[in-house]
Amino acid sequence: MSPPTNTAPTDYATLVANRVPSMLAYWDRDEVCRFANHAYLVWFGADPAKMLGRPLRELLGPDLYALNLPYVRGALAGHEQLFERIVPGPGGVRRHSLAHYLPDIVDGVVRGFVAQVTEVTRLKETEAALRQEQALRAALETHAHELDALLRERGEMLDMLAHEVRQPLHNAAVVMENAASVLGRAGDSASLPTLKRAQSVLAQVTASLDNTLAVAALVERPDRIRHLDTDIDLLVGIVIGDLPAHKRERVRVERATSTRTASMDISLMRLALRNLLGNALRYSAEGTPVVVRISDSDDPLALVIDVIDQGPGIDPAFVPRLFERGTRGQAGSGTPAGHGLGLYIVHRVMELHDGSVQLVRNTPQGVTMRLVINQ
Repeated sequence: MSPPTNTAPTDYATLVANRVPSMLAYWDRDEVCRFANHAYLVWFGADPAKMLGRPLRELLGPDLYALNLPYVRGALAGHEQLFERIVPGPGGVRRHSLAHYLPDIVDGVVRGFVAQVTEVTRLKETEAALRQEQALRAALETHAHELDALLRERGEMLDMLAHEVRQPLHNAAVVMENAASVLGRAGDSASLPTLKRAQSVLAQVTASLDNTLAVAALVERPDRIRHLDTDIDLLVGIVIGDLPAHKRERVRVERATSTRTASMDISLMRLALRNLLGNALRYSAEGTPVVVRISDSDDPLALVIDVIDQGPGIDPAFVPRLFERGTRGQAGSGTPAGHGLGLYIVHRVMELHDGSVQLVRNTPQGVTMRLVINQ
């Protein structure tokens, strides 16, 4: 059936222009409005129908007009203009905007220009958040350097350990990792197991040194720690990066929360999580995965990090004093036993965070250790 003959034709161009959230307008050579869409009512509280025939200066006001005038003149000179501006609106609203002035040129003559102004407030807020995150990461790095400086000041013996022993160990670890890559590319599979065992021993020695320094210079301190908003994925990534290359392949990260950041001391939490992950890798069979599961809790409000292995479990005789200083488990073949500092340090770090470390599963099929970081 044909439409009624008295139905007015639809002006699709105007319909589309009024539906877009950006301001669209046409200003002639005398800066007089010849078209404006509905967005001007939202942005300026100006009725588009009443804007027709009005000058640009009247709409913008003297201050905003003065700011935009160089771009108006540029457009009327035939040059496309693109610039950012904060546009004030009714009720004190301030919108970050991206303005685009497009000259209307016919036969070499500029008749006016089309103005398109798009709100980019959310984009600006995101950029500000990214800058804040970058500043936070820089602050965290600064804090880490401050902690390193504190270690160096803990006496002549600690200074000797930090500078005369740790650096050669780090250099040796780098050499071993490079050697493993070379042997892998050369197909020398016979030498790789021995090299990997050496890497594990070196990593254990380095971890023991770090734990000793931590007990002496950090964990025993009486003052309160510095809580900073920390990127959770960054923390986990740094801890995994601390591991030897062949150990990293066994770690699986699972996320059960969309939470991106949590309040903590990243240097101490790095030490705690690294100890749990190191234990899980040490006391479970090679080739079995170790899972780091990130979740959260509403009661109490907390970030929860589980470290889950498939090892043989912890001897029940050790459980009552698991977090006491000096308690040591039985390492696997070829792996040196620790000094009983790792879980003690984890427990102390969590105390400093007003949180807890918990043994939530202990079976012959595996162990789950949980960090509860109260927020």
